[in-house]
Amino acid sequence: MIIPKLNKIILIVSLLILTQCYKEPFFELSVEVIDQDLNPVPNCLITIEITDVDNGNLISEEILEDVFSGTTNSGGSVDFSFENKAFVAARACFSSEELTPTMCKEGHVYLEENETKKLTLMIQSNGDCSYCF
Repeated sequence: MIIPKLNKIILIVSLLILTQCYKEPFFELSVEVIDQDLNPVPNCLITIEITDVDNGNLISEEILEDVFSGTTNSGGSVDFSFENKAFVAARACFSSEELTPTMCKEGHVYLEENETKKLTLMIQSNGDCSYCF
């Protein structure tokens, strides 16, 4: 009589312990934009293009446009969070009134589980900036 109750209590306690140990995995990316003098570039537009690692297809731009674009802060960086592993292309575009040609740079990174990946992009004026327009 006591043994079945003890078994139930042990089962319930072990289930509670096991479910509390699970942590949702995270996939994070920090993009830093610098100029050719290694100074951070604030107010630089960063857009993200995601390739699904399981099937190799690009994820539709309509889904990503609002969520996966951002502007760098005063330190020249912007952070993104993702739900799954992915191969990511980050594109930096910078233009200002005193800067005639648009400066840009593209970089790629593979997101890994429970790790914040850091991608540093050095913008250049002589690159192919067709993705900025």
